Amino acid sequence: MSESTIDLRALPHGLRRIVKHLGVEKTIAVLTEQQGQMFYIPEKPTEDHEVVKVFGKALVQELINANVGSSYQIPMLHKVLMQIRNQQICQALDAKSSNIQQLVKQFKITRQQVSSIYSAYQDEQAHETQLNLSL
Repeated sequence: MSESTIDLRALPHGLRRIVKHLGVEKTIAVLTEQQGQMFYIPEKPTEDHEVVKVFGKALVQELINANVGSSYQIPMLHKVLMQIRNQQICQALDAKSSNIQQLVKQFKITRQQVSSIYSAYQDEQAHETQLNLSL
């Protein structure tokens, strides 16, 4: 089976390094199996530690080096997929490559949901612009 590709920028920050180390399919498998679980990250990981068994020693070492703390909670898969979907909706509407009705059909959500997602995104963009102007 060929490895799926995904733009890492579309992923929540915490997942980017996991996908980088494990690949898309294995990351999805880990999220499906372990979602919501909290893992202790030891200062000196060994091969028999649970977090190393799940993620591999290289990723655990990167988490330690990045000072993620002494624990790491696996994100919920559906929340990650919703974030990616919402980014795709906003990008399509910004680029005018799709209209709302096309997005309703593509993502199988209501017109109101698409509008709410895009409205929240626009509010966030306006707020960021205001913050940048005040600096």
